[in-house]
Formats: sequence, C-alpha cells, structure tokens
Amino acid sequence: MKFPLSISLVFCCSLVVGQSTNIFTLLHRNEKKADLFYNQMAYRNALELYLHILDKDASDVHARQRVAECYVKLNDPGSARALYSSLVKEKNIPPSVKYEYADVLCSTLQYNEAMMWYEDYGKAVPKDPLPREKIDFINHISLYYRDTVFFKLDEINVNSDHADFGPQIYKDGLVFVSSRDHDQFIKRQSMASEHHEEALLNLFYARKSNDGKFGSVEFFGGYHLKSIYHDGPIAFYDNFRKASFTRNSMTHAHGQTVPDSLGRINLKIFFADVEQSGTLKNVTSFEHNNDHYSTAHTTFSSNGQTMFFASDKGGGFGGADIYYSRREGGKWSKPVNAGKSINTSGDEFYPFLSNDSTLYFSSSGHGGFGGLDVFVSNRRKGVFQKTRNLGSPINTSRDDFSLITDSTGRAGYLASNRKGDGTSDDIFFFKTNHNYSYGVTRELGNPTHVIPNASIYMKDEHDNLIDSLQSDENGYFRIDLPLNQVYIISAKKPGYETLENISYINEERNLGVDSLLFELWKQDLTVKGIIYSKESQTVLAGATVTLMNLTDNIADSLVVGENGQYSFPVYPRKKYRIKVSKSGFIQGGFTLDTKDIYKGELVNDVMVEEVYIERVIVHFNYNKSDLSPASTRELDQIARTMRNFPDATLIIRAHADSRGSEQYNQQISNQRAEATRKYMDNKGIATKRIDAKGFGEVLILNRCSDGVECTEEDHFLNRRAELKVQK
Repeated sequence: MKFPLSISLVFCCSLVVGQSTNIFTLLHRNEKKADLFYNQMAYRNALELYLHILDKDASDVHARQRVAECYVKLNDPGSARALYSSLVKEKNIPPSVKYEYADVLCSTLQYNEAMMWYEDYGKAVPKDPLPREKIDFINHISLYYRDTVFFKLDEINVNSDHADFGPQIYKDGLVFVSSRDHDQFIKRQSMASEHHEEALLNLFYARKSNDGKFGSVEFFGGYHLKSIYHDGPIAFYDNFRKASFTRNSMTHAHGQTVPDSLGRINLKIFFADVEQSGTLKNVTSFEHNNDHYSTAHTTFSSNGQTMFFASDKGGGFGGADIYYSRREGGKWSKPVNAGKSINTSGDEFYPFLSNDSTLYFSSSGHGGFGGLDVFVSNRRKGVFQKTRNLGSPINTSRDDFSLITDSTGRAGYLASNRKGDGTSDDIFFFKTNHNYSYGVTRELGNPTHVIPNASIYMKDEHDNLIDSLQSDENGYFRIDLPLNQVYIISAKKPGYETLENISYINEERNLGVDSLLFELWKQDLTVKGIIYSKESQTVLAGATVTLMNLTDNIADSLVVGENGQYSFPVYPRKKYRIKVSKSGFIQGGFTLDTKDIYKGELVNDVMVEEVYIERVIVHFNYNKSDLSPASTRELDQIARTMRNFPDATLIIRAHADSRGSEQYNQQISNQRAEATRKYMDNKGIATKRIDAKGFGEVLILNRCSDGVECTEEDHFLNRRAELKVQK
C-alpha cells in the first residue's frame, strides 16, 4: 500500500468483512459511479464497474484506459500491460498513455520495448525531461545490478498477509505501518487498498532479539492511535522522546466531514511526545497542514530542528515533492522545496535523512527499474547533489520504498512488493560491507567524447593491485569496493592516460552510490621550436635543449641537429622551464604553463647569444643615422675594451622602428650600422675586427610592430645599435 498523498474518504464499518459502498453512488449510471470511485482512489470498486462497462462495449476507450490504470494502482502490471498494448494503438490517444505504458513495461522487465515508448512520448512532449532520464537509465541498467555477494537482503519475520511498510527503528525494536486487522469487533476497511481484506493503517511494534529475529507484534502508540483514521508512518527524534506521524485527519464543518472536491481526504502531519511505554501524548498539528493538499512522511535532522516531508502542495515540480522546514522560535518555518536535484514532475515520497547529509527517498520520476525506486542524494554546502539510483538489490522492477538506515548507514530496512505473488508490501532487512560506485571514462578537455574499453586499476595505499576492470563501449564502468579502506584508482588506454590518480577513501561512507569521473588525456601535446644564434640570425646546431618539469621535478634533454629543431611531449596542468645551452653562448630559454591546454603544438623558437666581454646599446633619433654625444661616450668605452683585447671581435647589429616601409627601414638600419663602424674605425679599431650589419624592423623589442599605435618613447627603444665585444 504505497499511499498517495491523499486517500479515499469512504470506508466500511461493519461486523463482517464486506465491500464498501457509498449510498448516493447508486443513483449514478455505471460510468459516473466508476469515475467517482476512481477519483476517490477506490480502485477495486472502480475496476469492477469499468469491467462491467467493457462487458457491454469492449471498444470503450475511456473504460479501457481506466481499467489499465486501476490495475497499475492495484499492483497488477501484467494485466495493465495487456490493456495498454492495445490502447497505444488507438487514434488520438493522449501521449501520457504511452508514458504510462512504458512505465508498466519496466515493471514487467520489458526494458527495450519500454525505451521505445518513452522515446515516442518524448517526441510528443519534448519539454518533459522525464523520458530522457528513464531512457538513460535503461541504456546503462547493467551498471545498477550489484553482485549479491556484497549485499545481504532478507525478509523479516514481522510481515503479514497484509501491507507492511514504513519501518522506523525504535529503541531495541522496529515500529512499522500495517493494514493487518487488529479490531476485535468493528472492521474498518480502506477502499484505497490493493486487497479488500486490508484494514485501515495502524502502527505496530516488535522487539528485536539478539539473533536478529523479531518477537510478537504489538499495537503501538496508545489510545491516540486507536482511531477511525489511517495512522502512519511515524518518525522519531530527540532520542525517541518525540515523534511525528501521518494521519488522514478529517476536517469537520458543523459536525460534518468535509472532503476535497474529489471526495478525498488529504494526509496531515502531527507531532506528539513519546512516553517511556511508547504511548503518544500531547498530539498537535503541523502548522503548515492544509485541507486542500497533503503533508506526510516525515524525517528529522539529528538535532530535530529540520524536518523533511512529502507534499503535493502547489508550486512544486509536479506530483508530490520533498520539502523541508526548520524549527525557528518555537515554530516551523515556511516549507522549502528540496530542489530539482531531488524532485521531478513525477512523485517523490518517503524521505529519510541519514547523518544530516544523505537523503534517501522513493520516486517514480527519476530513471529506475520500474515502479517506485529508492534514490539517494548527498548535500554539500547546503545544496543537494545529483540524485543516484541505489541499484539492485535495493531496487527492483516493482515498488521499493520507505528505506531507513541505522546509525552506521550500512544497514537498515525498506518495504517492497517485489515478491510479485499477489501479496502486499513486505519489510526487508539489508546490510552491506561494500561501497557501490559507477563511473565513466572520457577525454580530458573534450567532455562529449567518451573513451570505451579503458582499463581501470584499483590499488591499496601500499600500491598493491586489488582489482581491475574495463569500461564498456559507452565508457561506463561499475565497481564494488570493501568498506573501511583507502584505494588509489587509475585508468589507462593505449594513447591515453590519467593525469592524476583518484584517492578514494570509504572508511566512513554509508549506503549510497558514488560517481567517479576519469578524464583520460589523449597524449597529443608537444612543445617544439628552432634554436637560433642571435648574432647571425641563423640556425644554431649542436645546442643542448633541456625540458624541466617544475611540477613533478623531472627533466629530459636532447641535442639539436643541423636543422636546430627540438620537440618534447608535455602534459597538461604542468609548469615547465626550457633551457638552451651551448659552449660559447649565454644560456637562454623560457617558462611554459600548460594549464587548460590539452592538445596541439606549442611552437617556441629560442634565440641565444654568444658569450661577450662587454656590451652596450646606443639609440638614434627618428629618421637619423648619426650618433648622439651620449652614444659616443658609450662607444669610446667599447673602443678601450677592444684595445685591451686585441684578439676580440666587435659585433654591431643595428635596427629601426616599424614606421616607414620595410625597404626604407632596412636601408636606415644599414646606415646606422655603417655609422657606428666608421666611428670605431676612427678610434683605431681595424675594420677586419668589426662585423656590422643592419636588420631593419624585423627584431622589434616591444609590441610596436606595423599598425600598432605606440608612444615616441616606445619607438625610440627600437631605433638602436647593439655592440658586443666577443672573444
């Protein structure tokens, strides 16, 4: 009995078990009566009437659709599937029928066919994100089947032939919801239940013994819960001294019960103090209860100051959503929607908060095996992250819901109708000693490109290989790792590698699903260039080029050949230093940072200059080649040095700024080189000891190249002659 967030008003009070009937419905014809029962969620009654209609007219599309929907509500997807298979072929059938059919096909394990109908619905309603998530789950469904060796899941001995669900740990036992009959004389039955034998919901308690078995089942809560209403589920907080429970409390106007417009009674949240005996007292209503929508299924933070719950109030994402409210100044704050990571346009029920940061809940909207599945989302910095399906064996193609965990987060209880034998929901105990993770291998810097068949390696902290596996053709993989250990996980493939291994610590992890992303770098990044002599502007053969990886403190080197070329593979996210050295030359080079660079050729030519005894630079006025008085003082010092070193050579390299044509600038740089040579010749330096050459505008020192606006000071720096005394 997976309660929606409202229930049928009508129930039967009699001395014997019998089918409920509201007297005024006898005045309606069958279709109106059937629709009324359906809207009141009295699906068993509605189904009987709709089937009677089909006996007279098997082509009635409305009745056929409602029969299919009743079968779904009554947990009979096999019968629903047969009806939907013909309904989807009808002309002008609403797209929602295709979506419902796909859901039913999932519940009967027909996943490939379900995907086809999800796709059909998606084409008809392209703005609805639900089919895309469902299709994505089916495409990767194999990732969610866990090895049962790593998981213990058993039915517990409190279950009955009726609906048993909503477990909550209470002291040394378990409190749960059940539709089993506990009344001795008056029999109250719900028209919203799957079977006519089921009574209204009540809370029960069973003590757990040391062998893991439960003792006798007793009524829980005292006289406050012996009511004519559905009571439960319940949640405890403040060290079991307080509780919150769900009830279909009716609104009374002048002594009359007032349902909503469809004849349904919405669910409401109530608070109570819990005595040592388990009796509830001082029952109060949640201030945000409302007669026009439901609030239900509570769970609390460890300090009891934050409450999560489900509600179908307006303004959400659709259906029932998860909300939370905080206790502030003795009152509960206005409910806040838990957000799009949690909620969908489907239904989200049964939240359970573990360790204040992990939220479990059941959903029909997120991608799953079928029916309700249990999902988990972790809260980081106050925001819930992407929701994950807990996978098998927690989830099945049937309804799986109301999961809770103990304080370890690795064991707990959930309800499910997975047995599929026509019985109602049962409670199961689960325990795991492994952490379940799945991931994807994709290309670094290219997130749309997955890398299939990559090898995944798992090592312990001592570098011992624990296990290995391969990602599939879509780049996906799944791992189960023992808890309480530290792992180093890496991925490789020929031509690819991970830049950083993942340190994976699961010592304090609870039940959940982790997502691992391995971005493999395609080994396609190179630094290359040519080494030149600054004096001759020619290729410099025989230079040694060293690549220093400053990030990892490793080095590589080579000697360039006659072409002067060097080339090294480099890695992204590293810092490098390139050094160039050769006897008789000053060491040159540059630094390189490959942050956010993943592929390509990084071309960097390097110019090195010969070792010199002395060096000066003189500057020229615009459009001039004559030497200034300041320049001659510098040149006189160079002349003295040349006389002191009779075997030395004087190298003169003259330059122009970028203004004017290339031809003119080459000409004036030659004139500047010649003017400087003549001055040195007049100082007694023989012409054969001087190598003078003009380079025009090709070696600009700053940004002031052709077409760039620069100040006169910037242009002045480029109008120069460089003189070096070399051995």
